[in-house]
Parts: sequence; structure tokens; C-alpha cells
Amino acid sequence: MYFVDRTLLEKRLQYMEKLLKTFRDQNEWVEPLEKMALERMAHCWLEAMIDVGNQMIDGFIMRDPGGYSDIIDILEDEQVIGKQTANALQSVLRWRKTLVNDYLNVNHEEIEATIRAHQREMEHFPNAVRVYLEEELGPVSAFLPDER
Repeated sequence: MYFVDRTLLEKRLQYMEKLLKTFRDQNEWVEPLEKMALERMAHCWLEAMIDVGNQMIDGFIMRDPGGYSDIIDILEDEQVIGKQTANALQSVLRWRKTLVNDYLNVNHEEIEATIRAHQREMEHFPNAVRVYLEEELGPVSAFLPDER
């Protein structure tokens, strides 16, 4: 096992939770600014999930991913997340390419529907990571950087 920066990991997990709370609190995504906010929220949630996954893979010396989708597969294989969560995250991840490369053709209704359909699993992801960390490293860890 390499160094696992639990402080950074926790910041990312909290950011993901904040993004989903923002999504829950918004009733509709109709106005141009709301649509841009939906795009940004979905994209940032995906990037944070990818960063968390890569951090877990590096920190626990899991096999190297072959792509973004493989990150989710590895987390499932290593029992960080369950099959249902992995399948849901794969469905949400499919939007990344559109949000990053095909941003002129975003279907906001479909993005919203995808997030709503998989919101429970998306909300579960941060806690699944925390549970794995606690099981592997314990509640207090020498892996935290010294904050002086």
C-alpha cells in the first residue's frame, strides 16, 4: 500500500455530496443558467468520482485501469462498491464524453433523468469509499499527512 491522503479523499467525497445536494434541491433545469449548472454539476461529480477511484487504485495498489469505465470495474472487483452501484455509475459515466467533447449537443432532460434514476447509488458512493477506508486503514490512520 502506498500513501493514501485521506484528507484530500474526504474533501472530494464531501464535494460530491454537495453537488448531489444541489441537484436534489433544484426542482427543474429549464433556464439556460440552470442547464449550464446541471452540466457543470454532472461533469464535476464524474471528475471527482474518477479522481477518488484513481486515488483508491493508486493507494491500495490495485490493477491499473485501462480507461474511465475500468476504474469503476476495479472498485467493484476490489469490493469498494457493489454491483448495483457499479452499474449505476457506469450509466452516469456514459455522459462524460458528451459533457467534455460534445457539449454543443447536450440533452439536459436525459442527463437529469439519468442522475435521478441513479441518484441513490451516486449518494451511496462516498460512504462506500469511507467504509472501505475504515476497514482497510482503521478509523485513525498514520497515513494522514502531518498538519503543521
